[in-house]
Amino acid sequence: AFPSSTPSLHLETPRFRTVMTQTEVTATCVVHSAYDAKVSWLLDGKDPTSRTPVNQASSTTQSISSNLTLPSSQWKTLNTITCRAEHHCFNTTQRTSNVKG
Repeated sequence: AFPSSTPSLHLETPRFRTVMTQTEVTATCVVHSAYDAKVSWLLDGKDPTSRTPVNQASSTTQSISSNLTLPSSQWKTLNTITCRAEHHCFNTTQRTSNVKG
């Protein structure tokens, strides 16, 4: 049986220098869980538009990595970015980062 423990989330956001010098930036969320959780993103508390590319890959059965790529111009207007992990075996878990520079 799988443990019913809450997954741990690690949210990595691009450095300020990257945002200022690159046309696109990527945020990465790594979810450590025994379950194949669904990872989703919120930008300033809202679902990003369907045009925003999100890549999700299970690197192992214990971790899932999701990348969110945005134009730097959009990133600069954000206040917060949230990574959320969902699965019916645990309560929804999320990690929010304040990105307003």
